[in-house]
Formats: sequence, C-alpha cells, structure tokens
Amino acid sequence: MKLMKKAVAVMLALVVMASLSGCGKFTVSREIANVNGRVITEAEFKYYLENVKGQMLSEAGQTASDETFWDAEIDGEKAANVAKNKALDEAIRVELACIKAEELGLKVSDEEARNINMIFASGDSAQKEQIKEIEKTTGLFERLFKETLTKSALANQYAMHISQNEADKITPSDEDINAAYESDYVRIKHVLVKFEDEAAADAETSETTEEVNEEEAAKAKEAKKAEKKALADEIADKAKSGTRFESLVSEYGQDPGMESSPDGYTFAKDGSMVAEFEEAAFALGMDEISAPVETTYGYHILKKYPLLTSGEEYEKIKQTLSSTLMQDKYNALIDSYKADYNIEIKSNIVDKAKVK
Repeated sequence: MKLMKKAVAVMLALVVMASLSGCGKFTVSREIANVNGRVITEAEFKYYLENVKGQMLSEAGQTASDETFWDAEIDGEKAANVAKNKALDEAIRVELACIKAEELGLKVSDEEARNINMIFASGDSAQKEQIKEIEKTTGLFERLFKETLTKSALANQYAMHISQNEADKITPSDEDINAAYESDYVRIKHVLVKFEDEAAADAETSETTEEVNEEEAAKAKEAKKAEKKALADEIADKAKSGTRFESLVSEYGQDPGMESSPDGYTFAKDGSMVAEFEEAAFALGMDEISAPVETTYGYHILKKYPLLTSGEEYEKIKQTLSSTLMQDKYNALIDSYKADYNIEIKSNIVDKAKVK
C-alpha cells in the first residue's frame, strides 16, 4: 500500500489508541464510524480522505493548490462532500474485508508485517518527513498508522482470495467492457495552432528595443493571438468545406503527438486532457469538426473519429477498462455485506471534516 504523497496541514483531533484485537477492534477517544463495534477512527478516515483527494485531483487534472475545486459540483454535489463520502466508503470497505478475511482464517504474512515495520524503521530522511507530514495531516501516530496499514494488508488478502477463488463474482464480461468503451471514450484528431512561446517572444522583443512599453507589448501580444485565431478559423473552414482532415493536420498541425499517434487520441472524460479540449471532444458528433477551441497551448480544431476496434492502443484501453470494472464489481461485492453488519456513522464528525 502506497504512502500518501500529498498532505495538507489540518489540526489534529484527539485519537488515542488503547488496545488492539484482531483487525480493527481497538478503543479510541474519537471514532468516526464502527462496524459491529469495530472502530474506524477519525485519523483513519483522514488518511483515506487524503488518498481520495489525490485521486480526484489527478482525474480532474487539478493541483492541490487549486482549492476552488472542492467548492465545484460533481453530479449535483460539492466535490468536498464527494471526497468525504468516498473516503468513508473506503474505510468501511476495508473493515468489512477484514471481517471476511478473519472468517476465512486469512492473516497478514510475516513478510508483509516486516515491510510495514520497515516503513517506520527506515533511516531515509525524506520518508521520515513524509510520515511526519501524514501524522500532522491525519493524526495517525506510529502505532495507529501501523494498524491502519495492517488492516489494509489484511483487506488485500481478502481481495486476493476473491480474485483467485471466486473470480466470477468480480470479473467483468466482454459486453460490460465494450459498453463502457463505447459510452466513456472518444477518439480525436486535431490541428493545433500554437501560441507563441512567451519566453521566446520576450527574447525577440529585447533584441529590438531596450525598453518595452507594457501597453504596446500587450497590444503586440493580442495582435499575434488574433493572427493565430484567424489562421485557426481558416483551417476550420477548410476542414468543414471538405479538405481531408489528415492533410490539414500534416500541413498546419503543431502538436508532435499527432505524428507519434497517427490514429489520434483515444481518451475518457478523466482529466487526462486539458478541460477545454476534453469538453469540446465529448460535445462532438461522429465525424463532426469543431470551431477553434482555445486552451493554454493555442487553438485546436478537433474532429471526432470512430473508436478503434483493434490494435495495441485498443488492447491497452480494454485492459484498463477491465481493471476499472473489476474494482467496481469488487467494491459492489463488499458493499453487499453491509446488510449483514451493524454500521454506525458519526455524521457530525464527517460533516465537520475539512477537505481544503
């Protein structure tokens, strides 16, 4: 299990461990939930919250410094609340998986236990700082942190048991994979008219004049941008008038990726592309050509193509989808156990948890 790479300073609530029995039976002064009396601490919740935050920011193509992201809505709900719900779900799933693992007599191996202890015994200064930052952010002092990692390791043992012995419960069908591919992905080729590199423009300007008037410089920049827009409009008109799009990519395109990826870019709505490009791509109909789309890179003219049905890129995407759908089915399996156990959630603590 990976240590969190991103941490944000958050004041620590009291989380004091008194005893440990089995996977999750320990008494704390601050719990956020429990499953059949097995406590999930606020510190554990914050640990999962930091992991979820990192995943959500990565998927959205955002950085931790962009705090406005957490106020935005995702399917009608604030991103901050989505993150908290995901973190709580994950913490509960780990606890349920631990229970199931214990029922099967599964245990954390000696090697895994040694690896967990080595994390904290390491003399690496960078790793020590990382652990300190996690403790500051979450409240996971060393003993509780070890227990949290041990629980994760045991939960992973149960996941391995399912994949090896009851794979039919979590293996997606080819129909499921194809349906997800067709609904979630697009294939795009584009012509990029790049904005002028500002550093190069500044260097050029400094050669022609010793002192540049800021207003004149801004006007010159806008004039160059207008030239780029005019060229992009011209290319879009040619494309819509029937000029072969690949010819326009070759003649005008300034994205090296189009040369190395002649089939275009096949991607999901997951933040892997800049937001404006992604939004425009998913708004297109089949074979439709977009008006120039402005991003920080320049102006893009996009065309939507049928999805690939063979080849290396296609197989990679299918494998990615298979793994994603398998994880979804596994989560659904664990969630189905909730009905068999008494789960209590301290909603007031969850609601007050800070995401920013």
